[in-house]
Amino acid sequence: MPTFGLEEEVFVVEPEKPSLKSLYYLSKLLWRNPRRHYRLTASNFSRGPDVKQALMSGVEVATEVHNDPASLVDDLRERRGELASVAEGLIAPIGHLVNLSTPSNVCALQLHVGGVPNIETVYQNLGHFLPILTLITINAPFAGGTYYGQSFRLAHGYSIGPLRPDPTDRFQDMIITKRLGTVELRAFDPCWDLERVRVLARAVAAIAALDKPLAFDRALYNKGRIALAERGFVPELRPLYNELSLIADVPEEMLIRTASDEVKEFCQAHGTVAAYSALDNGYRNGIFAAAPVPENKAALLKSMAGLAGYYVPKLPYVTWKYLKEK
Repeated sequence: MPTFGLEEEVFVVEPEKPSLKSLYYLSKLLWRNPRRHYRLTASNFSRGPDVKQALMSGVEVATEVHNDPASLVDDLRERRGELASVAEGLIAPIGHLVNLSTPSNVCALQLHVGGVPNIETVYQNLGHFLPILTLITINAPFAGGTYYGQSFRLAHGYSIGPLRPDPTDRFQDMIITKRLGTVELRAFDPCWDLERVRVLARAVAAIAALDKPLAFDRALYNKGRIALAERGFVPELRPLYNELSLIADVPEEMLIRTASDEVKEFCQAHGTVAAYSALDNGYRNGIFAAAPVPENKAALLKSMAGLAGYYVPKLPYVTWKYLKEK
């Protein structure tokens, strides 16, 4: 029986950029339940010249391993509730921040599939349907305040990219992980709407249960990924959607009007901070509508407490993971 796990990265903005206070929020989670949150949370930082725009990147919460998509998404809902209970800023589940232009400062929704004897077949079949799966949560419409398309992150994010002949190479849209031996789907953007995540998890489970290999053209996928990132559900994807519809219930309207479209329209109508507030409200309460924005207070002591109470204790584990996965 296949097993599933989710890693969800989100920004905590205060109110337009992340700050090191994100580490303080993670430290509160860690010391509330060290057994869980030492393994199942993480922090990320910008790299290179992107540091000039914002040092802090997203924070990550992850689920335990599950045997079915329903319990997987229920677990994610609980992990969201935990993060919401400690985060004082606006939680923005989005692949790339509206007002920055930082390819290394991105967030992802990563879905793992394991526990299967035929990992290569599962990899191949998921790759066959990867463009449609990616559209279910695609959500990074802006860079530097300018509309890009469906996902700036998918096109320019540093930690993903075209599929290579070796599926264990890091930083591709989909890999077979060296540490866990799972298929890790890395192309997905985070979004506030748990129903989209639920549809995605069910579709992945249905594909993983197939017992025969499907045709998978890596070069064709790589050729079309930028069109997918820019324009979304292009006509060329219609036959693939029709094929997926035979094995999984993926509402067509989710692909025609994406999470990215929803954010774009709201941001253009109400502004960046209001869009972050709506994302936060959607994440916390399931309602995509702006709410009062909390006052942004400088908190040097909280940032320092986060470094000491989260980043330093996690450093050995982060180093171990890096060495296992490189």
